[in-house]
This record gives sequence, structure tokens and C-alpha cells, in this order.
Amino acid sequence: MEPLGLLSEDFARDPHPYYRRLQQEAPVWWDEETESWYVTGYRHVNDILRDARLSARIGAGFFGELAPTARAGIEDVVAFFESWPMFTDPPVHTTVRSVVSPGYRPRSVSPLRGRVAKEARALLDKCHPESTDLLAQFIHPLAVSVTCGLLGIEEEHRESVLSWSSDIIGFIGVPQCDVNRAPRARAAIDQLRHYLQTVTLPKAREGVGPPQIQAFLNLEPLEGAALYAQLLTGGIEPVAASLGSALAHLLHGAEDVLAGVRHGHIAAGQVTEEALRHEAPFHFVPRTATAPVDVGGQTIRPGERVALVVAAANRDPQIFAEPDRFRIAGEGLKDRAHLSFGAGHHFCLGAGIARLTLTEAIQAFAEWAGGRTTGRLTADRSAAFSRTVWERLALGF
Repeated sequence: MEPLGLLSEDFARDPHPYYRRLQQEAPVWWDEETESWYVTGYRHVNDILRDARLSARIGAGFFGELAPTARAGIEDVVAFFESWPMFTDPPVHTTVRSVVSPGYRPRSVSPLRGRVAKEARALLDKCHPESTDLLAQFIHPLAVSVTCGLLGIEEEHRESVLSWSSDIIGFIGVPQCDVNRAPRARAAIDQLRHYLQTVTLPKAREGVGPPQIQAFLNLEPLEGAALYAQLLTGGIEPVAASLGSALAHLLHGAEDVLAGVRHGHIAAGQVTEEALRHEAPFHFVPRTATAPVDVGGQTIRPGERVALVVAAANRDPQIFAEPDRFRIAGEGLKDRAHLSFGAGHHFCLGAGIARLTLTEAIQAFAEWAGGRTTGRLTADRSAAFSRTVWERLALGF
């Protein structure tokens, strides 16, 4: 098969035609340009997510042909990311996660449901149905508020913290390492660690703030800072992306679903799961083989980088009916579980709060938009490698 151009802007803006081609022609594909395997079929992705021969650690493929001297100059930045739970394997991963996970279980986050619902409605009350920037006035503020609230970040500090978050994800959220991004990431890491140690944790010791931050008192400083950064960067963007995807479809193409939620015929939670399936917030789960792995007639060798393309698996036509259409499964039918939160011991820690936030936001939006005349929808995606990012989602502009 000819090269796909996975680093092209066309791919970044609309990757699904590329994913479908891979599923049809080479479901396990070695891409020379990015030096990675891409696995796109649902069954293969679901199996490999649980395979202990695939390590979550940052593999050599991320560094490409980076010279040893250049790599040595960013060792401190790389070490910080290698402490993130999402980039660690058991037993280290298990130890850190066991300390924090009780605060993120459904029963622990369910008390937040009323507050999230109230805030969603309050934000929508300020929006005009015929002329409003949904991204700036509803989607992003809600995602920021929920995530920062769980991490004990006060409103007056959020602008600074979000700036650090952007610089941190700017280093790791690229196909291959760019050393020019390291200075900003390093400064942001230092500032975030200082904020955690001097603002958040002292409050936690005094019993002030959300219960979720109490667990950070039981972690080593590096472990705590790494997890704090992961929860911050991984909490806002996925919720904003999935909520944007849901609203874009509810307003254009799935108006029947919007009416169904408003009238109680369709549960908002069903729309949440379909938004997560249809447009996964993060498209890839990166792994590195530690032993030979045979999959789809190919052998992945030790040290080779693997991208498990959950965004493609979620639209596998062998698993999902009408996979490219935003739809709710008919009465008595149920889709297979999507893989947007991963699977196995790396299943997303924040899945419960993400689902809660999306469900309450969708319910509030259906009540707000239902029966009203809304302005013409403008919905544009950003060119973002391996992620769903909305650049514009507005009514009447």
C-alpha cells in the first residue's frame, strides 16, 4: 500500500477516510514516515489494549532520529512524562492508581451531578439561541470548571494553570519529539509543580477543597505532580471535544435525537456514549512492544512503536451498524462498548466524571435548544494530529 501521509494537514483535519482505508487494505500497517504500526480493527485493538507485551512507556519511536546530545538536553522533561500513570506499567502504575482511583469511582463523583447540571444551565442561560459562540460560552467553560474544581484550582488561578497545561501537552501531543518545545514545557512543569506544592496541597492538609485532592498527600512529590498534570491535561480537552461533537450532530443531522432527549424518549447518557464512539477525543493509544506480538498477519517486534487507533476501532463496520453515522441504537439493541476510554488496567481514570459531565450538559442543552429557533450552525474542526479539537462551534455567526 502506498504511503498515507499521516502527517499531512488533510489527515489532521479529517482522519476518518484514512482510517477506513487502513481497515480495508492494511488493518495492521507499518508507516515509514512516523515509524509506527497502526492497528485499526476493533477486535485487534481491544485485545492489544489488554496485552502485557505492549508497554505504555514512551518508546524510542517518539524520539525518531534525535541525536544523543539533544536527547540528553531534555532528559528532565522526558522523565516528568515518564512518571505519568498513562506512561507507566505495573507495578508502578498499579500503585499510583490505587491511591487515587477511589476518588474517581462513580459513587465518588456522583455527588457532583447536581452542581454540574446547575452550572450547565447557568452557562446556557447566558447564551442566545440565535447568536452564540457555544465553544467559548458553554463547552469550554464547563469542561474547565469541572476539571479545575476536582483539582482544587481556584478561579483566579485558572488562566495561568491552563496556560501551563497547554505548554505541557504541546510537548507530548505531537507525532515525534520537537526539542524546541522543551523550554516552554520545562517552565510550565516547574510552575505547575510549585502550584501543587504551595497552593493545592497545603489546602488539602487543612481539609479544604474537593476530596479528590486528598489522595495527593499520599504520593511522592514527583508522582503527585505527574498525576496532577495528567488529570489536568486529560480532563478538559476530552470533555470539550466530545461535548462539541455531540452538539454539532444534535444541531445538524441528528435533530431527531435532540428532540428525543428533550421529550424523554432518549436518555442523555445514550448520546454521551454515541459522541464518544463516533468521534473519540484521543484517536490513538500509544504502546511499545516488549516482546514479539503477532496480530493481523504481521509481527510487531520488540521496541517497535504501536498506535492503537481507537477512533478507527469505534467505527469498525464489522462491529457497528452504520458506523460513520451519528445514531442511537434502536430499541432493544445495544452497541458494543466503544474504546475511547481504553481498556484493561489503563482504562481512563476520569471516565466516570467525563460521562457525568457530558450527560448533564447534553440534557441541559436539549432542554435549552428544544423548541427554539436557533441560528445557523458553524462547526469547524481544527487540524490536530491524533485528537479531536473543535476550532469553532457557533450559532448565527
